[in-house]
Amino acid sequence: MMINDHADFPMKVQDNLALLDKLGIPYQIMVFDDPAHRASQAAELLGCELGAVVKSLVFLIDGTDLLLVLVSGENRVDMKQLKGIVGQEITQAKPSDVKKLTGYVVGSVPPFGIPGDFPVVIDEDLMRFETVWAAAGSAHILLCLTPKNLQQLSGGTAMSVKENR
Repeated sequence: MMINDHADFPMKVQDNLALLDKLGIPYQIMVFDDPAHRASQAAELLGCELGAVVKSLVFLIDGTDLLLVLVSGENRVDMKQLKGIVGQEITQAKPSDVKKLTGYVVGSVPPFGIPGDFPVVIDEDLMRFETVWAAAGSAHILLCLTPKNLQQLSGGTAMSVKENR
């Protein structure tokens, strides 16, 4: 269901949408009764291609520092390639680390609006879509924006990070 009134949204979601409004970035919001903790669930709820769903994956650099990787829903991250990009040891964050580092639980991490200064890598496959869908800070609220705006908001660099299968 599409909504225009955000007053009932969790405060973190309201903050993320306020940022979009402040910057004049167009977006669309969809709210669902069922949560979309996984990209496949989001694609099914939205009726869109799996590849157009943004997975916001949290990694640790050298076991402590945050690295956010925005990945197309149809791809998996090539850890060797990611390590080569970052130049340091990379591990996927545990759910407790994701919550501690981002303030969000797994499945609701937005691609922007996370406090702190940390690197963001964007799967270049996301850039081929006219629009992409990402968590807005809740597994029940998804937002649609252009890949260009996704890149602008996240401060990320688009590059090849997908695992070849």
